[in-house]
Amino acid sequence: MRGALRFIIVAAIFLALAWWIASIPGTFTARSGDITVTTPVPLAILLLVLIAGVLAGALRLIGKFRRAPGGLRDWRGGRRRSLGEIATNRGIVALAAGDARAAETEASRAKKLLGETPLVLLLTAEAARLGGKAEQARSAFEKLTKHQDMAFLGHRGLIRHHVAAGDHASADIHARNAEDAYPGAAWLKTQRFNIAIKKQDFSAALGHTANQAEIAALATGAAQSAADARQALGFAKKALKADPALAPAITTYAAVLRKLSRNRAARKILLNGWKTAPHPIIATAYLAHVSAPIERVQAASELAKARPGHAESELLLAQTSLEAKLTGEAKRHAGAAIAAGLTDRRPLAVLAALDEPAAKAALAHAFQPVWACAACYTEHEDWHPACPNCGKPGTLSWKTGQAKALVPA
Repeated sequence: MRGALRFIIVAAIFLALAWWIASIPGTFTARSGDITVTTPVPLAILLLVLIAGVLAGALRLIGKFRRAPGGLRDWRGGRRRSLGEIATNRGIVALAAGDARAAETEASRAKKLLGETPLVLLLTAEAARLGGKAEQARSAFEKLTKHQDMAFLGHRGLIRHHVAAGDHASADIHARNAEDAYPGAAWLKTQRFNIAIKKQDFSAALGHTANQAEIAALATGAAQSAADARQALGFAKKALKADPALAPAITTYAAVLRKLSRNRAARKILLNGWKTAPHPIIATAYLAHVSAPIERVQAASELAKARPGHAESELLLAQTSLEAKLTGEAKRHAGAAIAAGLTDRRPLAVLAALDEPAAKAALAHAFQPVWACAACYTEHEDWHPACPNCGKPGTLSWKTGQAKALVPA
């Protein structure tokens, strides 16, 4: 209704204007040389309007011709962008499908159409990585780090590249740069943790975990590798606080105290450690400065009093008695260790040294105690802050039972 009313009003205005022009009296005369043209004023006005319209149309047409090259370029540029986006999308789909060849082809096409835009660089890098072209991937990731908005993705790719190549120092540099580019990324925290462990920079790894078993193992490793004794003492305390029963933490703490000439405190730590969780490396540390066999028996007796009747206490007394040629005591304590549940080869070795036939026969098939990883089930003769096989920290535990017990059901 409003549209119809508007049309009527406009039409009325034009009709009124036309009526007014048509009612203008007089004539209009134009001369050019010998030619004279005379026409009524309304017709002359109409001719002027027509001429103005023709001139305006001609000017617009000329403007279009002048803008035609730029318009063609814009059209071609839009078409290239459209084709480049299609190639990029297809490349991403190929990556998701694991088709390295198709991903590389689409990445190359997208690069020709769009140039080295951040998204094209990412596609190129990931396609090259999927195709096993490590250096090509590294180069693309390097270029990606120059783009402020996508720098994190560039550093992320370079972290994976250097970790795969075993260059953990370079990986750590890119991890720090990635932290600057995107602070607080959870993925990055895990990567920095793993890189620090592979570099055996246990003090740095401590800042990336809240797991008590990991803290105990890493702090022990940091104490063992610290150049300054005071700094090592701080790490050793942290390790023992996280896990008071971790034997390597106990012996490391005692070793640091001895370096600081605090021998009485070291002895107390070892005694408390034996009371908490008897372990052969604690006994070794406690008897380290005792050489005479009888004195070693006496020192072993002092340590055994902290946990009397324990299988490890009985074994320690058996071993030191054997060294001192106290055969009767050695046999008695070895039997007590077995009775207390210790069935590995150590008490059998004591009895075999005493020419016990049954012990000699059983010794060949007896289990040798090991440090076993709870994550990958590999066995190691010595303790490490992180498993040498899988790299996970705090997973090694002392096993005196049969190896098959380590295999999950």
